[in-house]
Amino acid sequence: MLKISALIYKQRFFHPNRPKTAVSNYVHIGYIATRPGAVRHANLPHGLFGKLEPGNIDVFQTWQEVARIARDFSRQGKNMYRGVISLRTETAMELGLNNFEAWQQYIEQRIITLAAHNRIKIENLCWAAAFHNEKDHPHLHVVFWDREQTILKNYTHPEIPNRIRKQLIKDTFAFKIKEFCAERDLAKTGITNITDDVLEQFEYHMKSLNPRAFRAFQQRFEHEDEDSLLRLPKHHLSNPQAVEQVAFHLFELRQALPKSGRLAYKLLTPEAKILVDEFVQELQQQNPYLAEMMDTYVAAKLAVAKLYTSNPAALTSQSSKYQKEAETRIANRVLSTVRTIIKLEQASDVGIRQIEHYRTWTEQLIMELLSVMEQLSMQAQLDYDDKAKVVFGGEWSKQAKKEWLLRQKDKGIEP
Repeated sequence: MLKISALIYKQRFFHPNRPKTAVSNYVHIGYIATRPGAVRHANLPHGLFGKLEPGNIDVFQTWQEVARIARDFSRQGKNMYRGVISLRTETAMELGLNNFEAWQQYIEQRIITLAAHNRIKIENLCWAAAFHNEKDHPHLHVVFWDREQTILKNYTHPEIPNRIRKQLIKDTFAFKIKEFCAERDLAKTGITNITDDVLEQFEYHMKSLNPRAFRAFQQRFEHEDEDSLLRLPKHHLSNPQAVEQVAFHLFELRQALPKSGRLAYKLLTPEAKILVDEFVQELQQQNPYLAEMMDTYVAAKLAVAKLYTSNPAALTSQSSKYQKEAETRIANRVLSTVRTIIKLEQASDVGIRQIEHYRTWTEQLIMELLSVMEQLSMQAQLDYDDKAKVVFGGEWSKQAKKEWLLRQKDKGIEP
């Protein structure tokens, strides 16, 4: 019989020797700290917290400081474990996990369980977490590692996260399990002595309280890894009215663009470029997160430029250039969607004009654009970190720095 947990725990890691693992861990931390649904600290643009050394929970000033450390440890061959703990909303409320601070305290109390089962001594444990207050499934992402790890680990037995899940249930639902056992004359002197058989009975009991809700809960989490949980949920994209409005304008744009020939932004006529530019501006206005990712991209690229010049005119020029780069990326992705629509029209006897189709394409387009801009903004910030380390760390020779500055000057960035 299928057992659906009252609590779901997922865990994985990428092999440290994979070429892209270090960068992937950097980007992952940025995602969990800043994506929609992540509860953010007051006056900070992210929600990352944790401990890089024993002591009190640290509210990191920037997520990048943690991501850089994780990336550097990854390059040393140390495992970066990624975990996610999830509860149903009703369950979280009953447990008193109804605000950011409560979830911070919860993981601080439970992180030792994750460490112990992964054979990490508490004095060597480093971790960072972010709370996502998602509809119907509040959950917490945590990245943790052993700063004194000396042996490369390339495999974690599936039983380890399963044992962690069971222990988290025992600790989280101790009072409920005691009540449940008492009702069935199975009371124990200590909850730590509870058997797996009783735990399974408790989970089955929890499932029976609301079978439909638990089934949806399981489908949302148990069949997805923790990376897939970072995909943007639809209710964060924009409201239905905004999607419908953008869909209507996508239809108008399609009618105005050439029906044959290559659709690429740089090849469009000036008149067509104006129409596409207006559509791109509307997308930014209708979706604040897309606009935020574009601003983040521009800011990160500009930060790199500031490493080599303080000339206000040059920086203003570069800022405009980076903004145009981002908008051109979006424009070409829009044109890709238009090409798809044209191909579908050519494959059918009648032109596709139903607004329902355009709503679907628009929603998919927005999802793709957010994914693209997230990747670009994170990569731009990673690029800044690398170049800042070079410039301030003195890793380049004087000649290499001189050649770099000359190349920047050729691009119009005056030192």
